[in-house]
Amino acid sequence: MKRNACKVVLIIMLLSLMLGIGAPGAKSPAATALADAKQETYQKFSGTFFNSFDTITTVIGYATEQSVFDKNFAMVSDMFAHYHQIFDAYNHYEGVNNLWYVNENAGKGPVKAEQELIDLLLWLKEKQPMTEGRVNVAMGLMLRVWHNYRSIGEALPAMEELKAAAAHSDFDQVIIDQEAGTIHFADPEMLLDLGAVAKGYTVEIVAQKLLESDMPSFIISAGGNVRCGLPPMDGRARWGVGIQDPLLPSNNKDVLFLTGLSAVTSGDYQRYYTVDNVNYHHLIDPDTLMPGKFMRSVTVVTEDSGLADLMSTTLFLLPWEDGMKLVDAMEGLEAYWVLNDGSVQYSRGMEKMLRSLGASAND
Repeated sequence: MKRNACKVVLIIMLLSLMLGIGAPGAKSPAATALADAKQETYQKFSGTFFNSFDTITTVIGYATEQSVFDKNFAMVSDMFAHYHQIFDAYNHYEGVNNLWYVNENAGKGPVKAEQELIDLLLWLKEKQPMTEGRVNVAMGLMLRVWHNYRSIGEALPAMEELKAAAAHSDFDQVIIDQEAGTIHFADPEMLLDLGAVAKGYTVEIVAQKLLESDMPSFIISAGGNVRCGLPPMDGRARWGVGIQDPLLPSNNKDVLFLTGLSAVTSGDYQRYYTVDNVNYHHLIDPDTLMPGKFMRSVTVVTEDSGLADLMSTTLFLLPWEDGMKLVDAMEGLEAYWVLNDGSVQYSRGMEKMLRSLGASAND
């Protein structure tokens, strides 16, 4: 699903610290694993797959033996493949009423849809207003115009074509009947695009499964979407997550120290095409209908990976000053901006997470 591969790769770094222990007496698999940590010997295992959301996904986990990791890794891979099919806007799968199917048919009348797709759209009905209009999954027709031109790679779409497509982007025209399990587009020309949220939303669902498994100490990196579970079971208290430098992507701009949190980056420097020596990336400003120009990247940290995905796109398409006000008004969400000149800005809560500000693996 090429549209969903829209977030920038975060580099996972493993850094030393003390392990936090779960609440005594807890009966969940996660708490039991932590309570037994001193008696068990945990090893680090890792695996990678590339069969979902057109991105490389890496899972690192601490388990008592290879078979425990293999079982959980297979679960993660299978869940990613399942949600990839459901949220895919470009391919049909036999027996799956996915996003492609809904986009093809919901303009003609109510159509049955997979429950997972309905659940995501209902989640967006609740969360999308938080984006202040910067993210609208009903702008699929306009984004498809950009996708088609980007695939050819030789020219820019005409503004008249973009405006005509953007006229069909009222999310309120998406009618969901939960009891019947159907979706209907009151505007028959509308298309949905879930590229700003589908991958992060999936990462969070998978993370919740792992937290209740016998491998709750993990980190998932799916392109630019990183989700940390419980602390690594090797004497550290937090995972290290590198933020790429947009001016030199082989280097880190900084390092975050996290546990139980997600970090998602949106940026202009990995997915783009070039016309007349100018790069045009994939994050489109809904006001100008052109790629956003406010910054090079923004990284959002919060617990829910789906929300982090949604808000990283939101903040990328706002001036950083406006984005800072939005972050300050949201509890439990922090952000780190890399501006066009390479300078950085960050919200106050980032001070306890960033290596450059004195955070360490021993906090």
